[in-house]
Amino acid sequence: LSKSESDTHNVVVNQVLFPDKDAEDLVEWYKEAKETLPDMAQTLIGKTIARKRMQDRYIQQIFELYEDFHVTLMPLLDNEVRGVASIESFSSLLLHGGDDA
Repeated sequence: LSKSESDTHNVVVNQVLFPDKDAEDLVEWYKEAKETLPDMAQTLIGKTIARKRMQDRYIQQIFELYEDFHVTLMPLLDNEVRGVASIESFSSLLLHGGDDA
C-alpha cells in the first residue's frame, strides 16, 4: 500500500477463529471435554485447535509488523456476507465489535 502511496491506518484481519480466545483456552476446554465427545467431534476440534494455533501466530506477526496501525480482528461467520441486512450487521461488527458472530 505504501508503494502505491495509499494512506492506510487500519488493518482488518478477516475470518478469524474465535478472535476473543487464545488457542490455549480452547485446549484447556478440550482436555476437560474430550472423553465425552464422539470420535468425529474430537477429530474436528483437534483440527480447529491446530488451525487456531497457526492463526494466532500469524495474527501476532501482524500486530508486530503493523504496530502503528489499528488492527481489527473480524470473526469467521457462519454464513457469507450477502445482502443489505448481512452487510449492515457486518458493518456494525466491524465498527463496534461485539460477539454477534
